[in-house]
Amino acid sequence: MGLRLPLVFILCLAALRSSAYKVPNARVRVFYPKGFEVSIPHEPGISLFAFHGKVNEEFDGLEAGRWARDIPTAKKGRWTFRDRETVLNLGDTLYFWTYVIYNGLGYRQDDGAFVVSAYDRP
Repeated sequence: MGLRLPLVFILCLAALRSSAYKVPNARVRVFYPKGFEVSIPHEPGISLFAFHGKVNEEFDGLEAGRWARDIPTAKKGRWTFRDRETVLNLGDTLYFWTYVIYNGLGYRQDDGAFVVSAYDRP
């Protein structure tokens, strides 16, 4: 019985430490007549955000895509990729995956897809 409590404590700590970080869901904003942004909220521990995207074409594995950019700093509480030139039309699909370095380790969120159904104000 004396070893049982420390063993339970150790197992609980191991379970907490082994739980993987989950990359925040990306927010996509599309602007008219052109431009879009993809962002995640800042969290303590994030040191890099990367965005990889394509329009109207799904990814074949972990390819770079049309856009492949590392964002090294958060601004106004968000890690944001911006494209000010691309025209996205209603009905277009933005396929993407994101990558975050959190506490020195890398984590991906795969299979992102966003269908343009409305425009946001810049």
